[in-house]
Amino acid sequence: MADSAKKGAWGGLLAEGWRLSGWPVAAAAVLLAPSASAQISSGARSDAMGGAGVASALPTAAAFVNPALTRFRDEAIGLSVVAPFVTVTARDPEELLNALDEFQSTLSTLEALVAAGDPTAATLRPFAASQLAGLGSSAIDVTADTGIAVLIPNVDYTVTLSARTRVDARALPFIDPSDVATISDLNSTSADLDSLLSEAGVVGASVTEFGATFAIEGEINGHRISAGLTPKAQWIETYNYSTGVTSFEDGSVLDEFRSAPYRNHFNDYNVDLGIAYELQPGATVGLAALNVLRDSYTTVNQGGREFTYWIEPRPTAGIALSQLGFTFTADLDLIKTTRFRGIGDSQFLRMGFEYDAFGWGQLRAGFSHDFINTIQDVFTFGLGVSPAETVRLDLAGQLGNHSLGAALQLSLTL
Repeated sequence: MADSAKKGAWGGLLAEGWRLSGWPVAAAAVLLAPSASAQISSGARSDAMGGAGVASALPTAAAFVNPALTRFRDEAIGLSVVAPFVTVTARDPEELLNALDEFQSTLSTLEALVAAGDPTAATLRPFAASQLAGLGSSAIDVTADTGIAVLIPNVDYTVTLSARTRVDARALPFIDPSDVATISDLNSTSADLDSLLSEAGVVGASVTEFGATFAIEGEINGHRISAGLTPKAQWIETYNYSTGVTSFEDGSVLDEFRSAPYRNHFNDYNVDLGIAYELQPGATVGLAALNVLRDSYTTVNQGGREFTYWIEPRPTAGIALSQLGFTFTADLDLIKTTRFRGIGDSQFLRMGFEYDAFGWGQLRAGFSHDFINTIQDVFTFGLGVSPAETVRLDLAGQLGNHSLGAALQLSLTL
């Protein structure tokens, strides 16, 4: 079971409470670096519009962002399927993989020179030491989201069955200062250089959810209003993998970091809530709170390091304005959230535009902005193809400071 009781408190996703037994502050500094993966995808259409969707999501994908919108629509629709949406984002601001490869190559050369008694080794030692020390400020953030949904319409209510998985991982080095001294020491041997204590690893979590969204619609003074909720089962896995900094390779990491020795598994439950209200035709406001029950999940202890991954509610308000094929939409996080302990808070404004050409094709663009400037602005773009509004293919891209992202979504309405 999860390592803390459910608490009805507002918040965001937070990973905190690690213990770095015997490890230098330099290792913790990487964990405190801003993560580019603070936003949760709700599909390619939303991703292309800066991540906004609380008031503008289409019924087929609304279960992922605002349960109320699965019922909120201008006309009746039939059975609808999203199968699937896939989003991947990555951020490598310091080009960690390249720097790690270059250090490993330099160290191999240095070991060979020391073993051969070559005096030129002395001139290479300061360079290798500086390469290792420089790794301590680097990290790579990767997130991936995928989901499917089936919307089943009914006269009085709508039911949507959905499943989604989100993986949030960070690759980073844990540099031991004694290794820098060992490399610099003119008396250290090739065996000493082959026995460095520094490590590189991957810390992360995946959350898989299976939910059933129920939504109803009514009127208040002639204005449409809908409400929805999604009770869901959750399977959470946390990861804490590390290996020697000289043997860390991205290919082997993909095979190993999710294996049993580095993984903890938890079963849990949660609830999403949402409401949408039509101010006037073409103007909608929404309010959603995903994961209203708070809980935390620990990783295994690896190398004296243990981490805690938090899932907490995040209330978000949204607005959507549509006229003559143009849609403007914006979402605002109502509270500050923190992903990693010590990082500083973040609070996002997400906004975007869409032009729908007669229901057959859509052009989209948007951006997201963190008011606290912990995470730099991200610009988004995308397009949709929806012949006869029966089959819909949505594509999205994302550009930011040393970050890239892409999304794809396929939907079918019968």
